[in-house]
Amino acid sequence: GPPASGKYTIARCLEKSSGVRNFHNHLTLDVAKSLFAFGTDSFWELTDRLRLVSLEAVAASGEAVVAMTMCYSHPEDEATVRAMQEVVSASGGELFPVFLECDVVELRRRVSNPSRVEMKKLSSVEGLERCLGEWNLIPIPGRGCVTVVTGGRSAEDCAEEIRQLLGLPLSEGA
Repeated sequence: GPPASGKYTIARCLEKSSGVRNFHNHLTLDVAKSLFAFGTDSFWELTDRLRLVSLEAVAASGEAVVAMTMCYSHPEDEATVRAMQEVVSASGGELFPVFLECDVVELRRRVSNPSRVEMKKLSSVEGLERCLGEWNLIPIPGRGCVTVVTGGRSAEDCAEEIRQLLGLPLSEGA
């Protein structure tokens, strides 16, 4: 989903309720930003490589279900998703894309939240508008992507919907 749709917050809730590992997209972006200017070819190449090598490591371990957060822009990110699918499939795993849908009014309200500023995420309405104008943020086509509407709902409710849709277990103590 787009910036401020709830990806990180909902993934954290899934981590608590189902024991899902939360592979936060900004971990790879932060590494790439330390070496290259944001948005350059070198920046995106490193980001994609970091994501893939991380997925390869966890897939090889066979130990975890992973929620990986990212903004998918079509068709620019199709090759990246295809590579992720290959890594996950090669280990006998499955990729279950989830698109978080949120109306623009709610995105504008959320984008400047202090937690976004603290994590050095996109945190201005102007940046959000630029992102929404430049990127084609849609559900990942052809991969059985499910859509969860996040506006006006708690992260816990959205995580529970995802848990049920994907058949994830409820962890002990959740």
